[in-house]
Amino acid sequence: MNAILTILMLTLFVVLHELGHYISAKRSKVAVSEFFVGFGPKIFSFVKGGTEYGLKALLLGGYVKIPGMDKDENTEGFSEDQLFHNANWTKKLYIASSGIVINFLIAWIILFSIFAFYGIEQPTLEIDTIGNSLVNDNEKSPSQKAGLVPGDKITSFNNIEISTWNELVSLIEVNPNQLVSIGYIRNNKKYNTTTTLESRLISNKEYGYLGVSPTLVKSPLQPIEAMSATSRVELEMTKAAFQGIITLVSPENLKTLAGTYRGENVPDEVRPLSPIGLAQAGSQIADSGLVNLFSLLAFVNIFLAVFNSIPLIPLDGGRIVLALFEGVTGKKVSDKKLYPIAAFVVLLFIFLGFTAFYLDITQPIQL
Repeated sequence: MNAILTILMLTLFVVLHELGHYISAKRSKVAVSEFFVGFGPKIFSFVKGGTEYGLKALLLGGYVKIPGMDKDENTEGFSEDQLFHNANWTKKLYIASSGIVINFLIAWIILFSIFAFYGIEQPTLEIDTIGNSLVNDNEKSPSQKAGLVPGDKITSFNNIEISTWNELVSLIEVNPNQLVSIGYIRNNKKYNTTTTLESRLISNKEYGYLGVSPTLVKSPLQPIEAMSATSRVELEMTKAAFQGIITLVSPENLKTLAGTYRGENVPDEVRPLSPIGLAQAGSQIADSGLVNLFSLLAFVNIFLAVFNSIPLIPLDGGRIVLALFEGVTGKKVSDKKLYPIAAFVVLLFIFLGFTAFYLDITQPIQL
């Protein structure tokens, strides 16, 4: 069921991406000849306002066709002022970038909803577990020597009142090998204890170690906090998508992917995913909660946005670069000059797409 949901959501995201192009073209008085959901054989269609709308058999996305993307294509039935090629550069920029903006916006809304309504797990000062592994060859951790047990709530450290887990961690870290006092509450009664902290060497620097882990509670964020957290996470996801694409199309990785057809195994972290693989991943991730599935779907939107931002024809990013070039120089670049680049990009995508399907069928991804 979660696999089907993942496929349906992927289709929705692609269609919404195309809807962005459709709306921006219509608002710019540029023609849209086709708007279809799915690919392959046509199931049904109808024409309204000069646009053919319809549904095709393979529900793995959708597409919008805008006449005049290529100056030399057949645009019979449309006037010159309706063609994309003849629009001014600001309209071209608006139309080309709208799908990317839509995907970033969808990702933002998904992440904001997670933070605002579901929340995030935050540490409290209540102890969940006590360290029981050997530390510096000692049989007991400092927390065990202090007599602390799960369920105790720490209230002070070295007579300093604390209100958050981060405050406690900061005080512990700066006191390696020191005798410290700890105030805590157990069964609604206040107690105080002492212990000597251990030290742990991290990056050639000593940090204090008590040996406790916090109880986590799920807490929705306030709107402003949720907006801030959403923006930070979306930025990190964007960086991750950008780095992932660079890795994916690197010569070394393409060589690794080519090894697929020689019977070699391809590591999961460097392989592309087809809709089948995404469904497999979504199903596995959803087993640990729908929040994780929707976090994946947010990343899918960001990946779509970043991927389409690649500044090469026929991707949206290529159209954006051409529009900006026209705006700066006042000159249009002939589509024919870009055919070799477009052909290379299309061949690369065919290779990646076919390889992704092949791997997802022969070597299902395991998360």
